[in-house]
Amino acid sequence: MVTAKHTEDLGLFVDTEARHYGVSSVLAAPFDPADGLVVQYEATTQDGLECGGAYLKFLNTEEKEFSVDTLDGDSPYALMFGPDRCGGTDKVHVIFRHASPAGVFTEKHLASPPRMPNDKLPHLYHLAITAKGDVTVKIDGEAVFEGSLHDEHVFEPPFSPPAEIDDAADTKPGDWIDDPQMDDQDSVKPTDWDEDAPSSIPDDDAEKPEGWLDDEPLQLEDPSAAQPTDWDEDEDGTWEAPIVSNPKCDAAPGCGEWPRPTKYNPDYKGKWYAPRVDNPLYKGEWSPRKIANPEHYVDATPLASIGKIGAVALEVWTMSSGLVIDNVLVAQNDVAAKEMEQVWRPKFDAIKAIVEAEEMAKSAEEAKPEEPGFAARVKDSVAGGLFAIANVMPGAVRDKATAFVTTLSESAVSLFAFVALVLLVALLSLSSLFGGKDDATPATETKKAVGKKKKTDEPTPDDKETELEEEEETDEEPLKSPSTRKRAARKA
Repeated sequence: MVTAKHTEDLGLFVDTEARHYGVSSVLAAPFDPADGLVVQYEATTQDGLECGGAYLKFLNTEEKEFSVDTLDGDSPYALMFGPDRCGGTDKVHVIFRHASPAGVFTEKHLASPPRMPNDKLPHLYHLAITAKGDVTVKIDGEAVFEGSLHDEHVFEPPFSPPAEIDDAADTKPGDWIDDPQMDDQDSVKPTDWDEDAPSSIPDDDAEKPEGWLDDEPLQLEDPSAAQPTDWDEDEDGTWEAPIVSNPKCDAAPGCGEWPRPTKYNPDYKGKWYAPRVDNPLYKGEWSPRKIANPEHYVDATPLASIGKIGAVALEVWTMSSGLVIDNVLVAQNDVAAKEMEQVWRPKFDAIKAIVEAEEMAKSAEEAKPEEPGFAARVKDSVAGGLFAIANVMPGAVRDKATAFVTTLSESAVSLFAFVALVLLVALLSLSSLFGGKDDATPATETKKAVGKKKKTDEPTPDDKETELEEEEETDEEPLKSPSTRKRAARKA
């Protein structure tokens, strides 16, 4: 995978929906996570993410010989980390492939993974594990999960299998009583208990509203309708006027037979049940006996059992386009991660300010003119977003930009006109950027089957021919790989 430097606004770009993507980059030397592991990267879902992955795989290249041309879904990985959303799935994966002392690899999933942000901003995903096994997941610098690899409830299954397990051969005795209560055998239904009494009865005290039209139907034939002149009874049958609501009923309390209302029956008791009392034969909740777990072991250093990380890969299926991956980090501590966060934060704040300004400008157009002070609030909000963008610019450029925004903010008309001009130029630039061919593709691009767009159920004459073409495309075309392109979101 070609990863852009964090000083440039480049990223790995997924440009087409309904495709498999595969691309990888081999590290200069295999990374041993035994003494600590920090992985971090930026992910932007510019078109949203309805169904697809935005996670990365950190590959165990020692377990199996690896090259960028052999990447596929079965390539062994040490860690899978990042967001994934589809249907009921909405989580930030943390999955380790962990080896037992016998060399058997098992996936260990974070039992309660956090949810991914639901917007189109660039988010920073961070995972840190210390040599002691402390786990921290952060999104945008804020901790969303903290736990330990040694806690048997944090990962499923746990890194150290339990010392004891249930005996599968043990069964509950037939005379085991596990109901703590029972029906009172000495209780009998009272003689005056009527199980057949209804829950509601007619209200004899209710009176029909005055003006109720008993003889008027609720609906009648439309008196203004006439049989069409071209109506042919032999072919069309007997003509009947359409049915409409009776206008007399609209002006009266009601028409037709008056339905007497009902009321609660004070004699209603329902089905009789014997009261519940403590069960003298209750033995408690049954559970199978415990036996020694033949697969039990204690892994004091789980990170040493996931293998060395030799490559980073994006290997996903996605129904959404517009994913951008940027600034991928693999390290032993979070020193470099903190430096990258300082670069990411101004970019995030600037793009967020632009998005909020666009939303406020849209709200201003839709707002009622008589709403007092609304235009002023919109102007202040837009100006605030522009000041935020100007503040992240370097030196003299920042001073000039700030002065320019100050001048603009003195006039709401000038301010909104400037924002509209910027949006127009950006849209034209985006159209030019995404309309042409990719600027570049990674040198480490892998081959992977191209997915098919979903079809509708409605058959068409070309379906068979199209299916044949798609089968040939799947079998022969190179794998779709993300492009390294300018980020579609505007820079600060």
